[in-house]
Amino acid sequence: GVSAGDLASKMADTESMIERMVAKRCLVYPTGNEIIESKISDTNTPFLVDAMHGAGFTAQSGEVLPDDEDVVVGKLLEAASLGFGVVLSTGGTGAEKKDCMVEAIQQIDPDAATSYIAHFTKGQGRHHKDGVRIAVGRVDRTIFVALPGPHSEVSQATPVLLQGLEQGWSKTTLAEALAALLRKNYRH
Repeated sequence: GVSAGDLASKMADTESMIERMVAKRCLVYPTGNEIIESKISDTNTPFLVDAMHGAGFTAQSGEVLPDDEDVVVGKLLEAASLGFGVVLSTGGTGAEKKDCMVEAIQQIDPDAATSYIAHFTKGQGRHHKDGVRIAVGRVDRTIFVALPGPHSEVSQATPVLLQGLEQGWSKTTLAEALAALLRKNYRH
């Protein structure tokens, strides 16, 4: 028969195999009503899916998420429950009222790391919030990373993102590294 020790060892092996598989599954969510309404085309998702594939992930694109915090929270949690170890999003990190990705990640992970890329004066122009932020959160085995919308920023951030995922950086380290890199674009 199978001893309890053998069974425990087999379960531990299965568990670590599942963890490795989950860790390498990536879902990329574009966000924004502008994409839904075809006002802008989404160049970020195919770029990120390719980059993740190149780094050894199985990556796929999710549906375009609307600028609606409740919908976004539901979709992020759903992705985690479907066994995606990495959930990336682009857009929705700005200072306008409609931008809700950072808040959605904070809702599912109150300890999410949110580092500023740029600070603004709240209430000036379209700035409903005090800046543009990166968010990195985690729920169980899933890491969530909210990147900004501009393609130049996504392509600039991707090598650092991949390095951080590969090396298992903490939420804070990854968020700060991404923000520090992108902050350079906002220095006048």
